[in-house]
Amino acid sequence: MNPWLDGSTVLANEWRLTVPILLCAFASQALIGLFLQTIFGDRLTTSERFALALGGWTIPLLLLSLLWYFSGWDGLFGVLPAVLLLLILFRLRTDLKPALHIPSLFLILFFFLSLLLRLAYASQTDLPLYFDSAQHYLIIKTLLLKSQTLLWGWLSASYYHFGFHFLAAFFAEAADAEIARVMLIFGQVILLLIPFPVFFIVRHETNSDAAGGFALLLAAFGWFMPAHAVNWGKYPALMSVGMLAWLWGMALVIFRRQNEFSSTKRRALYVLWAGCAALTVLTHSRSLILLGIVLLASAIAAWLDRRSRKWMHAALFAAAVAVALLGWLASRQSLLAMTFESYLDQDLPPTLLVFLLCIPAGMVYPRLTLVSVLTTAGLLASLFLPVTFVPGYEYSTLLDRPFVEMILFLPLSVLGGLGLAGLEQRLQGRLLWRRVLVLLAAGLVMVRAVFGYDLYPSQCCMIVGRDDLAAMDWMAKRLPLDARITIAAGELKVTVSENSAGYAGTDAGVWITPLTGRETLLYPLHWNFDHAQLFDFLCREKVRYIFVGETGLSFDRDGFNARPQWYRPLLSMPKTAVYEVTGCE
Repeated sequence: MNPWLDGSTVLANEWRLTVPILLCAFASQALIGLFLQTIFGDRLTTSERFALALGGWTIPLLLLSLLWYFSGWDGLFGVLPAVLLLLILFRLRTDLKPALHIPSLFLILFFFLSLLLRLAYASQTDLPLYFDSAQHYLIIKTLLLKSQTLLWGWLSASYYHFGFHFLAAFFAEAADAEIARVMLIFGQVILLLIPFPVFFIVRHETNSDAAGGFALLLAAFGWFMPAHAVNWGKYPALMSVGMLAWLWGMALVIFRRQNEFSSTKRRALYVLWAGCAALTVLTHSRSLILLGIVLLASAIAAWLDRRSRKWMHAALFAAAVAVALLGWLASRQSLLAMTFESYLDQDLPPTLLVFLLCIPAGMVYPRLTLVSVLTTAGLLASLFLPVTFVPGYEYSTLLDRPFVEMILFLPLSVLGGLGLAGLEQRLQGRLLWRRVLVLLAAGLVMVRAVFGYDLYPSQCCMIVGRDDLAAMDWMAKRLPLDARITIAAGELKVTVSENSAGYAGTDAGVWITPLTGRETLLYPLHWNFDHAQLFDFLCREKVRYIFVGETGLSFDRDGFNARPQWYRPLLSMPKTAVYEVTGCE
């Protein structure tokens, strides 16, 4: 497989979907960039403004998608492209020779090269992976029906991070595209743009383009996270990660430079930031916890910064000890130990490099270093803190293991960039050594990315095969609309508690409802269906059909074949089957 070729093929075949998404991203970037230039002026460099504006691209789009959904006006599809055209014409008229500096050119080049690499993912799968993706598909499909009664009924029953779904539905309607392809392409564009606010955070703190670029590389290709989260179907969480990084960058400018603004402008910026934070929480509810962690860490660091360097360094040491202790405690539990798999196993070299760079980072940039270390400690601590005060979540913790695992790259990338900038400061006057240092650090990440980074769907999470797709097409045509179909499920455990968080589908059966509209029932995959007691249970529940999937974890077909008087195979394929329960009185 050649990711460059595969990415180019996806771009050529899916241009009617990809181009509108990119146009909307650039239009949002242009709007935010104009806002940043108007408010902050020369306080931000061209590259900083470009990176921060690109990182917040989903904010205007999310507002537009909400307006589209509740107004029902399809004319909103052309708003952002028209805005982009007007901004380009305005720019050309007012500045015939726009300045393009090397850092900005680097960011633009990185964007287009990474685009092809990210799109390669969509060339190897027809449907998004894992059981979460089926739920996202169903929500987007529901939104496209534009039934607000149905939406509010769903919201009252179970809130499920609706920001991503509104935006995906907006793109699906605008481009007249299939929902699964929208999820795949949109998800990769989200991944593509997540690292840009990280560049801003480091560049703005250190005034080093090289350090910002190194942090960008770490965030994009240093670790298998957050890209691997696509294999888990964590699209809302990924979208919120990019918005969180943007909020972090905006907070650096607003709160550190608040004395430079008038009281009216300062209050307006606070309200704007809070509104964007609310949109982030709409995209993923647990973003509120992470925002709280970052704000608390920032407040502690600001307070210590006003005292003395000794206090700051003591706090850094204490925070590092806390991270080590929490990491050790987590590693002693099999479930939580998985948090560090992508950072200490296949991605160990970048992690070791960041740990080494923490020393110069703390010496030269102690304040932001402390914020990053405290954020890391807060993330790890959230794995152990229960939320017994929330009804229905008595066995949950503040953050679950997958969310913490996918977000750890953010403070680590910032620490890596700060550390490189700190070494640059120590090598002042030694230009050759500084260049060698930057090239070595960036080269290590790029070599690891080229030879060890998997850009394609992971086999661990592929639960739909070609036989499954054929079987679902058959069910859509042959089974009655009121059919109730049993599918395999397993216990879901993502917290330190031994209690199950519920059941989740373990094979392609999770896609039956989204793709066919038939109702599905989750039953434990280890159930033995040749027992009379279980058969009687199926009859009482009026279950008439059972699905056996091709991949993932599914029911054992031998139990059905051993009882032909109870189960009749309606569809039998080499790896997939649909049985009818026929023996009920």
